[in-house]
Amino acid sequence: MAGADIEGGVSEVLSAILMVAVAVILAAIVASLVFGIGLPEEPKTVAVTATRSGDNVTFMVHGGMNMDRVAEIRCWIGGVGEGNENFKLDVRAGATNTSSISDATRVVIVGTSGDNESWILLDKTL
Repeated sequence: MAGADIEGGVSEVLSAILMVAVAVILAAIVASLVFGIGLPEEPKTVAVTATRSGDNVTFMVHGGMNMDRVAEIRCWIGGVGEGNENFKLDVRAGATNTSSISDATRVVIVGTSGDNESWILLDKTL
C-alpha cells in the first residue's frame, strides 16, 4: 500500500504537538508556584446592611459564615477618613445602630479580623 506511509507521519506530528503543550502547561504551573501567584483567597462572607428611612439610617449585622473571624465592625459616615464620623457595631448577628443623616452621603462599613486584616463589607451612598 502506497498510502500507509503517508498517514504514519500524522501521529508523529500530533504526538510532538501534544508533548509541547504538556511542557508549556507544566512550565506555567512551576512558574506560578515559584513567583508566588497562588490561588485567590476565599471570600469573606459577612452580611451588613445600611438602610435609609427619612433622615434615619439603620445599620444592621445579619451574620455570615465568617462572623467568628470578625473582631470589629466600624461604620463610617461620609467615607473613610479622619474627619468623618464613625462608630463600632457589635460583632453579633442582629446588632443594629441608627444614625441621623439628613443629606445623601457615602456610607462605608469595614470589618477587621483578629490579625488586623480589614475588608470592606459595604460601600454605598444613601
